[in-house]
Amino acid sequence: MLSKTSIVICGMLLQGEMNAYDMLKMIDRMNMQYWHPIGATTLYETCLRLEKKGFIEDTGRAENKAVYRLTQPGRAELKDTIRALFERVDYDSVWFSLAVMYSGVLTKKELEAEKKKRAALLDEYEKGTIENRDKMLAAKVHYIDICAIDRMIQIVRMEKETLGKL
Repeated sequence: MLSKTSIVICGMLLQGEMNAYDMLKMIDRMNMQYWHPIGATTLYETCLRLEKKGFIEDTGRAENKAVYRLTQPGRAELKDTIRALFERVDYDSVWFSLAVMYSGVLTKKELEAEKKKRAALLDEYEKGTIENRDKMLAAKVHYIDICAIDRMIQIVRMEKETLGKL
């Protein structure tokens, strides 16, 4: 599975060829620094790792800088990663955000199947989490000890709303 930064890079390259500087500008325009900051060094190093793995390649179109494109193996790895992200619930909501952002790598049919899987997972998770929270409330557990559970319930509901809009 790709790392968060690798997902961002491969996802941006779905839109076309780009150099690292253009990627950094796009990351800035997306205000990503507030939810998944990626610095220049991390971006450049990740590009080199992705290139070594054969997931992206330098087009050779510029003499003094690499202009990258997504390779077929890179597209396949991104697709596999996006599918995997739809099929798991994680406390780190950035993973789901990235799955949604780059779900365009999936066909319409694949996306619909992943949305159904995700919705079923979220329903099951929400039900169990609410039951757990209610038991804790009935036992008069202090709210500070269950506030993270309420946060997850809200995240699940937000993700369900997002799925409905996809």
